[in-house]
Amino acid sequence: MATKEQDKISLIFKRDIERKENIKKQKDIKELNCASNEKIDYFHEEFTMKCSEIENLLSLSSNISLGNLAEHFNVIFKNLSLLQKYVADSNLFLRSYDIKKCNDILHNLNEKTKELEDNLLPKKRFGFRNKSKLTNKTEENPLPSKDVTDFAVKSSIQLNDHNSIGFSNRSNEVLCLKESDIHKKNIDVSNSSNCTVKILGSPSTLHLNTLKSCTVLCGPVSTSIFASNCENCTLVIACQQFRLHSSKQLKIFLHVTSRAIIEDCSEIYIAPYKLKYAKIEEHFKESGLDISSNNWQSIDDFNWLKANEHSPNWSLMDENDTVEWTA
Repeated sequence: MATKEQDKISLIFKRDIERKENIKKQKDIKELNCASNEKIDYFHEEFTMKCSEIENLLSLSSNISLGNLAEHFNVIFKNLSLLQKYVADSNLFLRSYDIKKCNDILHNLNEKTKELEDNLLPKKRFGFRNKSKLTNKTEENPLPSKDVTDFAVKSSIQLNDHNSIGFSNRSNEVLCLKESDIHKKNIDVSNSSNCTVKILGSPSTLHLNTLKSCTVLCGPVSTSIFASNCENCTLVIACQQFRLHSSKQLKIFLHVTSRAIIEDCSEIYIAPYKLKYAKIEEHFKESGLDISSNNWQSIDDFNWLKANEHSPNWSLMDENDTVEWTA
């Protein structure tokens, strides 16, 4: 009789424990759901606010002076990059629907920014010097050897913008720009193949477009470098901000003080900047770049939003390939 009473008491005690554990479990789930909902609500508030800030910057673009537009769009693209990283870092608690919706909004903002940038900062058009003036000048000053181009002497291509110089439609040449020619200028190199381009000074910006099998050696650029449609090239570059679009099979020796951005790219290999020439330290001071601060490994890929997986579109260069460059 005593045993049956004990078994009954034991069963009641066991059920009471199970009941309390179940209550605690339900409470924990409720608290977890509340915390998760609070996180999601906070995320949406932050995301919406940051999108509004970017939209506001876009709306101001048409009122920005031409000289400040490049930096204005740099700020917008940087904000987009940070917002993309914010979404990627929040993937752990966001629902699939939320992630897709945010990525669609980011994509639309990015496309809108690129379209607006193309409209307000059109590609610079090339003009030609008067042939008679060029002939008279070259008679007084003979041209250098055929395979080396000094922009100030040999090249007949100038940009209509007086603050921009560069090269276009060149092949199998060594193209050089003097320090005095490029100081605080905008440099454009486009539509060229199998060339070595030496820009040994401190330009304001550098634009590289449609290059194939080229090597670009450039001193510190005080603001931004934009590269697009490049293939099988080596870029040795230093800048404040770097953006790369629609390119493949590149080796990039990079010095960048912010986070670099790539989009629609593949087979991009990154290593730290290792360029040596006579006045490079002086040019770093002129550019305002901190020679000791290099975020060369901080790459944001707009086509890869998985926070816990590395983008397959870029990787660190093999140590055996991280050579020093001397110009």
